[in-house]
Amino acid sequence: MLEYFAPISYWVVTALWLVILVLYVVKLRQSKLAGGGIAVLLVILSIDAFRTVLENVYFGAYHNSRLGVFPESWAEILGNPSLLLFPKGVNIAAGVLVLVLLIRHWLPRELREVDELRRKDAVLRSVFDNAAVGMVLHAADGSTRVRVNDAFCDLVGYSQADLLDNPYEVLTHPDDLLHSLELRRRLADGEVEVISMEKRYLHKDGHVVWGSVSSSIIRGDDGEVLNYVSFIQDISARKAAERSLREATESAIEANRAKSQFLATMSHEFRTPLNAILGFSQLLGNEIFGPLGDKRYKGYADNIRDSGELMLALVNDVLDISTIEAGKRLLIMEPVNLRVVIEDCVGTFATMAEDKAITVEVNIAQDIPTLIADRRAVVQVALNLLSNAIKFTNPNGRVSVSVTQTGDTLSLMVEDTGVGISESALATVTEPFTRSHSNPHLSQTGTGLGLSIVKSLTEAHGGTLIIDSTPGEGTLVTALFPLNPDGDDQPPLRVASA
Repeated sequence: MLEYFAPISYWVVTALWLVILVLYVVKLRQSKLAGGGIAVLLVILSIDAFRTVLENVYFGAYHNSRLGVFPESWAEILGNPSLLLFPKGVNIAAGVLVLVLLIRHWLPRELREVDELRRKDAVLRSVFDNAAVGMVLHAADGSTRVRVNDAFCDLVGYSQADLLDNPYEVLTHPDDLLHSLELRRRLADGEVEVISMEKRYLHKDGHVVWGSVSSSIIRGDDGEVLNYVSFIQDISARKAAERSLREATESAIEANRAKSQFLATMSHEFRTPLNAILGFSQLLGNEIFGPLGDKRYKGYADNIRDSGELMLALVNDVLDISTIEAGKRLLIMEPVNLRVVIEDCVGTFATMAEDKAITVEVNIAQDIPTLIADRRAVVQVALNLLSNAIKFTNPNGRVSVSVTQTGDTLSLMVEDTGVGISESALATVTEPFTRSHSNPHLSQTGTGLGLSIVKSLTEAHGGTLIIDSTPGEGTLVTALFPLNPDGDDQPPLRVASA
């Protein structure tokens, strides 16, 4: 029996080598197991080397004794084959031990890893199938669908079997097809890792469904592209709301344009009879063709003229705001001396201020630069602000007009000690045609366009209108004008050079 130990040991070692080699190749990607496999191979090599050394010593001593190098008595002792039992037994025992250790250590780990992979796969499948948004798993090249969930089926109206066999082009709206294919190509070619887009799907019953799509690549441990997954959220309701809002906005713009056109037309039509009324009432009031007889007639004629002038002022306001809103107000930009403009406007309301014993103060620094603006617009802004300030300031009050410079901006400020504006009214005080008894800066006999015109003309120059007010104490209105209205940070104006 002993003569069979040598070949058996070689076969055992060979078998162990093959087992380790297979395990090492199969688990090459797992660094820990690969390292363990290398360690086991080294152990086996060490054991086999130990066996080889012992056998060489044994056979060397045996043959040398027979040749007379060693005592002949050694040959009798070493001639017993049972002496090889020890190295061969150690070799076989070590191989069996290593195999047992492999089975005990690696096999449960492999089984645990398989169970863990199955559990993770089940979780991922459950998440995929039960997701609230549509999910599609594509092949690596993006040409086919590998898996779809119920949410995506509900989105497009097809069954899972239909979608797996359904060409990509069938579901995508023709207008979005080229863009979608290009993005999918870039993702499949690895040019990008993630793509996002909003596209239209064609539902099975024919109607269009909007979806927000986000797709990303799934890579293996070695970086190889395995699949790519798409997440699709139904945004049809949002798109419908956006479309409704856009249509409502366009309708409102069109209605506002029609209103402005109507007001402009009616204002022009009103001016013709008003001019006649003003002209003839002035003839009667001045008794150009002789006395009227009763003095009351002259008073009546003056009343007609005053009412006509008020009506004409209202018509002019309506025409101004409609022209501004329609974008037809042409700004003729020229150098404007604010000191001269303010002094002229204050002189216009001098009588009105004297009648109410209101003190009007003008504070303008000597070094205020010339403003490049539309002179008529600046005059209109100053007149409206002064008119409001004097009109709503109680007798014996005070109105202050000042101009200051801050950087590239000139500030025209009109402050009064009038009744003020409530906080709730400040939000609507510059809206056109706003009239309220709680809003003292809107004339009860006017159209409510004064501050609207001021705001529009100021903003047309790239400026800003600021209103600060305290009820019972007064109001400060500031019109900010840029010195360079054609600068890069200003909006484009419809202007003409002076």
